[in-house]
Amino acid sequence: MAAFGALLAPATAGAATATTTAKKKVKRYPTISSVRPMDANIGDTIVIRGRNFKPGRGKNSVVFKRDGGRAVFVKADVGTRKLLKVKLPAKLTTSLAIVNGAPTTTRFRLRVLAQRLGKKFTSVRMSPRVGPELPPPPPESESKLDPDGDCDGDGVVNRTDADDDNDGLDDGLEGSLGTDACKFDTDGDKVSDGFEHRSAIDLNNDDYRNPAASLPYPGKRPYPNALDGADAGTDYDGDGMTLGDEYGLWQYTIGRGGSASLTTPSYSDGLKYSVYTRDATGIRRPALAAAGYEKAVEFTNWLAGSGYQTVQLPDENDEPGEHVTRPLLDFDRSDIVDPSESNFLDLSHDGNPPDGYLSDDERDEDGDGLSNWVELHGFSTPEWWKAVYSRETPFRINYAGTVATDADTDGDGVRDGADDQDHDDYANIVELSRSRISGRGFDPPKLNKALADPSPWYGRVQPFNPCEPNVDSRTCPTYRPTEQPYAPFDGPPWSTDGDDPNYLVLN
Repeated sequence: MAAFGALLAPATAGAATATTTAKKKVKRYPTISSVRPMDANIGDTIVIRGRNFKPGRGKNSVVFKRDGGRAVFVKADVGTRKLLKVKLPAKLTTSLAIVNGAPTTTRFRLRVLAQRLGKKFTSVRMSPRVGPELPPPPPESESKLDPDGDCDGDGVVNRTDADDDNDGLDDGLEGSLGTDACKFDTDGDKVSDGFEHRSAIDLNNDDYRNPAASLPYPGKRPYPNALDGADAGTDYDGDGMTLGDEYGLWQYTIGRGGSASLTTPSYSDGLKYSVYTRDATGIRRPALAAAGYEKAVEFTNWLAGSGYQTVQLPDENDEPGEHVTRPLLDFDRSDIVDPSESNFLDLSHDGNPPDGYLSDDERDEDGDGLSNWVELHGFSTPEWWKAVYSRETPFRINYAGTVATDADTDGDGVRDGADDQDHDDYANIVELSRSRISGRGFDPPKLNKALADPSPWYGRVQPFNPCEPNVDSRTCPTYRPTEQPYAPFDGPPWSTDGDDPNYLVLN
């Protein structure tokens, strides 16, 4: 018995040791609990907190992936078991979404590769937004005006020219602001000093305490600032368009005979309603009425004169050679053109009922039937569809969006609203809203259940996918994809109650 006990003891001890060793070798999945900051730019460092990371420099990789994009692996500079510091590298630039030909701020989902790869990417709430690298701050101005020079080349020498760089600010004011009186754009952000100054004054208006006046120019951030080279991508007045967007629209109006005066510019990033009047008390009130808006009239007149006022939709052919013709602006196929449908520009997000006036984003400066915001950041951009319908796999061809300052972006003679960028024979303006084409309009609580089908098959529109809404359109591929299928071949048929993520109506 003693001998047997002696043999058993080492075996038991060995088994215990083996079990302990096995437990030590378990590789736990890394998890992320927070990311700071949530808004950063290429070149910045973000801090990721969580569990089960590997201690040491370069021991962990963070996987960055935007919806519909490829995964990018980035080594963490600093790592502990619960914290990582990652400098956002230049290689992420190629993964940023492109808007109007330029990289723009993009949300990335994250996943950590330590001893193991994390089980899943972060949710939208915990996924940071990454923007392009910011330009370096401008150097301190060392401009010394040559009194006999001519900074703006207007033939008037500096000593007698009140505004030497022609940016709308006189030289004396520029001296007090710290801007360069010989530079049209001191901070190099492609927005003139005068426009940034005017936008800051508008944003800082004091109408409700001191009508018809603004507070003095706010020379520090977070106002539009001619000494801040990183603010062109900021939307200060909350209309969905950036300082750079509104400057571009203002320049577009000037190029077509509009006023270049900064007293009341046609666009300002300090006002949602840059076209305004003042009431009896001096308070600014919107003044550009949606009814009779000249750009909407211009577009509808073009429709009538070009032959695009009516359309024949390929899915409405009753018999071979017989076609159903309907007005282009009959979005919901009800055979009734609602007066509000004739002006797609008024998105009605500024009140219920809408106030009847157009804010800067609701205007259509190039007269193509698509509002400024729709073309810059909304339904006419592939980025909007990828973000809002993120569970739909994009089509295999990356069709380009439209441009807010070009009525005919592709140059084929057809204005963008009536054009068909995915060539499926459904006009762009018809494919911009799943709510509207389903009869919902933009106000779901007001849904007319007697008229609106909650899930018509043709409601799954998409201006960047020729297979939506019609899989038999002339440009939807004849042979269905078998690998990485794009919508609508990326999941089960949509359900009539709207539960299927592929048929969400979110706009």
